Amino acid sequence: MAKNTDSFLEVFGAQSHQYRLDPPVDIKEVEAFERKYNISLPEGYKVFLTQVGNGGIEYKSQVGNSGAGPDYGIFKLGHKRQLCMGYSLKSPSKHLAKEPFFNLKTTNKDWESISENIPEDNDEEYERAFERVYAGILTIGACGCSGYMGIMLNGESKGRVVYIYDELEYCPQFASELNFLDWYENWLDTIISGKRIGLECKPYKTEEESFARLMDVENVHKDNVPYWKMVALEYIRTLNELSPKYLKLLWESYNKETDEIVKLYMLNILVKFDYENTTAELDTLYETNPLEFLKILHLYAKDKKSDWQSIIEKLQKESSNVEVREYVDYIIRSNPSLYL
Repeated sequence: MAKNTDSFLEVFGAQSHQYRLDPPVDIKEVEAFERKYNISLPEGYKVFLTQVGNGGIEYKSQVGNSGAGPDYGIFKLGHKRQLCMGYSLKSPSKHLAKEPFFNLKTTNKDWESISENIPEDNDEEYERAFERVYAGILTIGACGCSGYMGIMLNGESKGRVVYIYDELEYCPQFASELNFLDWYENWLDTIISGKRIGLECKPYKTEEESFARLMDVENVHKDNVPYWKMVALEYIRTLNELSPKYLKLLWESYNKETDEIVKLYMLNILVKFDYENTTAELDTLYETNPLEFLKILHLYAKDKKSDWQSIIEKLQKESSNVEVREYVDYIIRSNPSLYL
């Protein structure tokens, strides 16, 4: 469902994990991991690994092997990135099994009392401090730069997700959710609802600058023109409105576009800014690609779903595509008053 809503991989980190999840891991492998490091994984995280998925795409960078999840995704169980968090520890088994230093009462001052007193040129002392303050926390994913996601293995906050860093001067922070599954589900919900779509892209100051970028793509970028058109269109989509002049330019570009993906993205933008004039295009899209038809309505024409109520109900009853039916069910659940 999240992948269908974010079909252009606009959410931060999505281009890395691409919403892929490899098959779940066998419980015996999880138990072997627990024995090896003398730990007990939180129940929600264990359920995810054994019933939902375990890892995904392998990257040589800090991202590691990550499956669909917040930021760059959730590490595969036992992947080397899960045990080093960007800073190699000699004894991860001891580090993981210990009672945590960090807890709900830890203040920035408490944290600074550790980080400020470590000589910058003393690697051994730095590692001892690192093991001490990150005791009882297993790294489960990468946020980018020096940031990671961890999960508490011990103590009163066992099972909670915590945002951690591979540089000791930054104090960790707990996620607001009380367990892994709630945290993961909330991430999914913010994507499926459309709240996260496009948040990473900041618009140019004016329509002129935004469209100048699109109009000049073929002159500036001789290779991979469709990709650079998509980049330019991301900026246009984040504008609050389009004047008649630039709506006309966008329609002209849409009618001339030959790349199907770029053309579909343009239609997303046209529905956002010029819904009344896109109904014929939406009719065609419904016939050729009902899933994208539903996605565009959901993202850019929420208040117009009643115009398409009979078609949405028809898709629910007659579509043989499981993903289409699931998306219809979501739309109906989110707009129950339309379908009573």
